[in-house]
Amino acid sequence: MSYRMGLDIGGTNIRIAISEARGEARQYRKLPRERVLTGEDSMQRLAGFLKEYMQEYKDGQLPEAVVIGFPATVDAARRVILQAPNIPGLDGLPVVEELEALLGIPVYIEKDVNLLFYSDMEDLGLPPEGIGIGIYVGTGIGNAIFYNGMPLPGKHGVSGELGHIPRADSKRRCGCGNLGCSECYGSGRRLAEIQKEQFPDTPIQELFTRHAAEPVLKEFIEEIACTAAAEINILDPEYIVLGGGVLNMQDFPLEELKKAIYQHARKPYPAEGLCFYHSKDAEENGVRGALALGWRKAEE
Repeated sequence: MSYRMGLDIGGTNIRIAISEARGEARQYRKLPRERVLTGEDSMQRLAGFLKEYMQEYKDGQLPEAVVIGFPATVDAARRVILQAPNIPGLDGLPVVEELEALLGIPVYIEKDVNLLFYSDMEDLGLPPEGIGIGIYVGTGIGNAIFYNGMPLPGKHGVSGELGHIPRADSKRRCGCGNLGCSECYGSGRRLAEIQKEQFPDTPIQELFTRHAAEPVLKEFIEEIACTAAAEINILDPEYIVLGGGVLNMQDFPLEELKKAIYQHARKPYPAEGLCFYHSKDAEENGVRGALALGWRKAEE
């Protein structure tokens, strides 16, 4: 039986699964990224890992296609990794060309956040028509912008860097090197700073349970809302998917965030037509999105 293979490669872990029918994910595995990608001979090592996986679960039978998500900027043609700050040895690598030569099957690559959105489209039954956006607040701010069911890549393939909207006169240095990016104020990285500075005796997972009414956390919600509203006011999307580890924390005030986004959205529209969905935070989402994309490619 033919099948597709999906991978979600993160800075810490690699997740992999296969699918013999649309909507399923089988033989799911999770392993440390450094067991496969060490910074040397990256594609040879990845191809070797995939062949071992195929041998173990499919007696060496090749899939119809492999779809891989990377925490990286990817060129507009979706063939080359431009920059992968958390994985050594990938910058500038023609991943598709090298892996297809090593495996002999079609290979597709995508930004990991777009695979999350593919997964949410399947899970939530979202229509492909029009503009849909996903805002995923984790360590940083992940952003997917889709038009008619497909990601909008931009000239260089790096559209949707919502976490890097600049702020005037800020002295906070972002991980990208710039000063004052929005994710310096409304991301998991900032939340960890708040916990350390303001609530050192409270585990970070209990911040909203115990301190949601504190001004510093109210301001944190406001920062996320302003960032989200900026994109909403520009794109006037059909719907907005909100997710990520921060927004799925225990007792996170999601309704308060939605109200704050509404307050900052332009009136009467798009504010009066906001349509929100909530993404469930599950570690398999990236892999499931990769498999969903694999089946879409089969239908093209």
